[in-house]
Amino acid sequence: MLQQTRFIQKIASLTDQFDNPFVDDTFMRASEGFFTASALDCVQSGGYRLPFEHVRNASSLGVPIVRFLAHGSSPIGGAFFNPDGVHVREEAAFHAALDQLTAEARADVLLWPFFPLEAREYGWLEKWLVTRLGRSDASDVIPMARRHKRAYLNCASDNVAAEDGGMSLSRNKRKTTGRQWRRLSDLGKLEVLSTQDGLDYGEAIESFLHVEASGWKASKGTALAVDERLNAFVHKVFSEMMAKDRARIDLLSLDGRCIGGLVSFRVGRGLFTWKTGMDDVYKRYSPGVQILLEASRQAIADPGIDYIDSLADSGHPIAEHIWAGRRSMALLFVPLNRRGTLAARGLRTAYVARDSARYWAKRALGRV
Repeated sequence: MLQQTRFIQKIASLTDQFDNPFVDDTFMRASEGFFTASALDCVQSGGYRLPFEHVRNASSLGVPIVRFLAHGSSPIGGAFFNPDGVHVREEAAFHAALDQLTAEARADVLLWPFFPLEAREYGWLEKWLVTRLGRSDASDVIPMARRHKRAYLNCASDNVAAEDGGMSLSRNKRKTTGRQWRRLSDLGKLEVLSTQDGLDYGEAIESFLHVEASGWKASKGTALAVDERLNAFVHKVFSEMMAKDRARIDLLSLDGRCIGGLVSFRVGRGLFTWKTGMDDVYKRYSPGVQILLEASRQAIADPGIDYIDSLADSGHPIAEHIWAGRRSMALLFVPLNRRGTLAARGLRTAYVARDSARYWAKRALGRV
């Protein structure tokens, strides 16, 4: 029994992270009116930041709703921000931030996407609601939807065992990626360059944008360089966050030509891999996988990084094959008062129905 308890504690320690680079002021302000429909408000207590926007849509059911700043381009609902090492995660500070949000938002329900369910703050949120709603326990107090698992790397270990969250490359995959690296090296001088090692930011971002737009993302219209507004957003956010040492770019170069790239954010003890790109000319050598593997090895060797969050969708074809760790995420419907309890359940039902309709529509079109 003691051995099982220690195992559970070990697993929890790998996933109990609540850091979030996207609550940085630079990203928040750039998101207003771009990734959000309206201006953002933000409350703060200790190291906790809760940026939120008021929601006005058909799913609101006529009740006032606010939503935490988390979406497809910032897919993490963590609210802890401690880049300078001056804060610790405390239940009292977390509760104080929730109290401030409730007072300022004047809403009945808080939508909280991509909430990390293994984080200790989930239990603190339940305790806060039990007290606020006058409940005897926390059963069924927080409806949730869109529950999924995300690939995650524990940088304290490079073992292949899935239970320790380390690297999970199979023997065949290791052989394949090693062979691909050697074949690339046969074609010319192969290097991994990084802004962490002095690579010029301007050169790095332009190289990344170019290589990302040379692949399938351009044809699907998701490459950063394709959309002028998104291109401008990336230049603004990365230039400012790199100046604060909260972002980095890693490139895989062959004879001076970028054939793969990775852009990441950094805050606290975590590295967050935001976008990858590769040159389709070299896709047989998997440059996207190669750059992620190199970033993983560097992170494992870096005493300042404890974990990598892939920020990837569940079932991601690359991240889930090289990182064994998993983090559970969900969209929470948090009632902020007793009136909001029923509204939260209704909203959850509406969101599940809408997601189901979208799934079947995509299936009918052959997209799933």
